[in-house]
Amino acid sequence: MINSLEGVDWSSMGHAYGPADEVPLWLEQMTSPDPDVRERAFSSFYNSAHHQGGVYACTAASLPFLLALADDPRTPDRAAVVRLLLSIGRSALDCDPDGVHYSPAGDISTPHADVVPRMRERIEDFVRHAADPNPQVRQAAVPALGLFLDDTDRAFALLRERLAAENGTEERLLVIEAAATLARRLPAARGPVTTWLAAQAADTALDADIRLAALVHRAACTPETIDAHLVPTVTGLLQQLAPEPAPRDEVDARPADCRQCTCSDVADAPAPDQGVPPQLAAVFDDLDRHGRVHAPTTELLTTLHRILDTRLSERTALLTAQLRSPDRATRHDAIAMAKALIGSWRGDHSGLVRLLADCLLPHDPYTAAEAAEALSRLPAGVAEPAREPLAALVEAHRTTHGPAVWATRHPCCAGPTRRPSRHWPASATSVPCPGC
Repeated sequence: MINSLEGVDWSSMGHAYGPADEVPLWLEQMTSPDPDVRERAFSSFYNSAHHQGGVYACTAASLPFLLALADDPRTPDRAAVVRLLLSIGRSALDCDPDGVHYSPAGDISTPHADVVPRMRERIEDFVRHAADPNPQVRQAAVPALGLFLDDTDRAFALLRERLAAENGTEERLLVIEAAATLARRLPAARGPVTTWLAAQAADTALDADIRLAALVHRAACTPETIDAHLVPTVTGLLQQLAPEPAPRDEVDARPADCRQCTCSDVADAPAPDQGVPPQLAAVFDDLDRHGRVHAPTTELLTTLHRILDTRLSERTALLTAQLRSPDRATRHDAIAMAKALIGSWRGDHSGLVRLLADCLLPHDPYTAAEAAEALSRLPAGVAEPAREPLAALVEAHRTTHGPAVWATRHPCCAGPTRRPSRHWPASATSVPCPGC
């Protein structure tokens, strides 16, 4: 298929930034033995031919080649190809098939209408990939069973088989999520799947993370069944998942269970890049950190907060458990959720604010920075209960590092200072400056 790339009139198509002439080169480079070349190819394709989830004519025209790459055992990074295929497929599913869409040139465009049928035609490929010996390929492919397999009984049977066969936590969580997707997509699957999820959630022989996933996804499928027992059950499972806290003198400057990011730059700060203003470098460091997920339960808990919506007392109870968790990664990720709830809903949030203040600890500058930034974004007066802990943290930094710790101030004193970055010592830049 790669050899037939030239047979497609790519120049007649466009992507987010112009003509699609480069697309065949990116597809070819996805097969390169050089990982850097492959990474640039995938990045270019996502940024242009699949920009912000867009499905352009060149995106749809790429499907036969991507499907061939995913099916070829010689492809160096098949998992990345399958992930790209699923991303395109999801985006196409989200488009109204009868809606009017436009290309970057302003012409009426309906490439998304061709994508979903093609994915369903090739569902047997994804069934094979979901059982692939490579766990990364399996992780990438399992969601397709819930998204594109229209045989309800077969899809549900395959997902149950996958759950029984998998040993890895991430793979099993993906199976639970795919089953919930199937239940929401196909009415015939709703009853059997939600009954199965309820049984999984109640099975004390299963691991707590699987039970938690089943509980949350069942609530997402059947929000009308949510009762007063849901949040206490969730918090009980979180307690089972949380490891014992480490002694304070053994705690480093980053969350202990950081899964999806590399936080070593917080603890070990190399010299700043030559010729790059430190303020500008810090901004890019902050952008890089934005949206990182540190705990494996974070996505599930975010989903649960979305489901609970206006049930503020239950959401507050859940956040209280998250912010009190002995697992530092869970506490860290709960900070953004607490900030979102406090900033979106009126009420007495003093308890949550005090818990955010409890995260302002000198020995954990990574989390302290997140908490300080969250407090600085709250409406005026709401963060008042955190005044004394914040002042104590500032004083602790001055005592440890001397009065010059605040010599380099944030360019704009209307907001928080830089969070810890590789361009400054974390301990010197982890809380709002006293003048803000």
